[in-house]
Amino acid sequence: MKNNTTNHPFTVVIPTRERFDTLEHSLRTCVAQNYENLEILVSDNFSQDRTREIVESYKDKRIRYINTGKRLGMTENYEFSLSHVKPEGYILYIGDDDGLLPDAIQGINTVVRETGTQVLRWDVAVYDWPTIATKKENWLYINSLDSEITKQDSASIIQNLLSFKSAYQSLPLMYMYSAVHYDIIKKIKDLSGKFYHSMTPDVYSGFAIAGLVGSFINSKRPYVIAGSSHHSTGASAACVTSDQVVQKFYQENSLPYHPSLFFSRSLQSCIIEAFFQAKDRLPFLENYTVDLKLLLFKMMQEVAQKPESFYLSIQEAVLQIAEKHGIQNAARQAIAKYPMKKKWSSLRSNMYFFGKRLRQISSDIRKKTIWIDCAPFGIQNIYDASLLCHHILKLQDAKFLGLSNVIKASLSHIKTF
Repeated sequence: MKNNTTNHPFTVVIPTRERFDTLEHSLRTCVAQNYENLEILVSDNFSQDRTREIVESYKDKRIRYINTGKRLGMTENYEFSLSHVKPEGYILYIGDDDGLLPDAIQGINTVVRETGTQVLRWDVAVYDWPTIATKKENWLYINSLDSEITKQDSASIIQNLLSFKSAYQSLPLMYMYSAVHYDIIKKIKDLSGKFYHSMTPDVYSGFAIAGLVGSFINSKRPYVIAGSSHHSTGASAACVTSDQVVQKFYQENSLPYHPSLFFSRSLQSCIIEAFFQAKDRLPFLENYTVDLKLLLFKMMQEVAQKPESFYLSIQEAVLQIAEKHGIQNAARQAIAKYPMKKKWSSLRSNMYFFGKRLRQISSDIRKKTIWIDCAPFGIQNIYDASLLCHHILKLQDAKFLGLSNVIKASLSHIKTF
């Protein structure tokens, strides 16, 4: 039932592990929230650095620190933190290099109060920390300057994702992308014994939540700024980073990979693995299916222009999956369609990326997307970036930003790359 006066309880969960350098700034975005009915739950995965010291340096009664007491896999730490959440109000997770935008919790509360929804999903802004070793360091990306609120049909969202027509972020992921009422979490836990059952907990949460609720509210306005740093985890980072990082991630995780698949660095495979784990445990997902032959093609397409070792590892996974399901011919066709690309000449490479950036400009203008180089603003961390993002959105609300600004931002972005 809608209540136009309630300030709902909120819990922001921050799982962390030996990342005090980014956690310090992530926490700062949380304590800056002008919202009293808020708990900031820091779940420390047995860090041996200054993590606890940094947490305790914030003299804010809304912060609660818990420690696993031993090293856990990522999913286990997520489950551990969830077991310490108070059974009330709305829950959202952010990473220790992510942040909340100023007044985010107040804004989320306003939407859930006015709509009565138990699940609110939003688009996120993205900040690439100066510590990442790419040409995107210290850039801010705002996916849309709109603030449209719509109702989304869960079945359509899930089926589009399983048909490889949309990104996994279209799901109401409890990590960064959504606030979920505890009642929803409890229902899922009651059905399956615990909440998380996949090595990619963010994606698993999205399938579980979407499947249960039938529909949810979606906001174009970002409330979270996702940080991409040298520490980043989540589905995309966990599945496509270096072999060494992936092997460490796999070894520390006690959950078995779904037997229908074969563990690899393929993001597409990680997404479908999370779905299979959810489908095995949650009856409301039993009627959804995945075209495994199409999955093999998508896995090969994903790595066609990747380094040889990456390509060959995914090729082996494709062959292994095909063997499990008797679809070897589809695997051979997928490999033939997406052979390993030879290294392009400098001219061809530049032409390819120039064309790609031109398409990006067209997309930016259509979606009112904006890219900003943060260096001229002296920005060095997620807290500073959250303030800049907040001011840009406020300027847009006041109609001080127009199409020309979007075009200029996109052009500066294309020149940089």
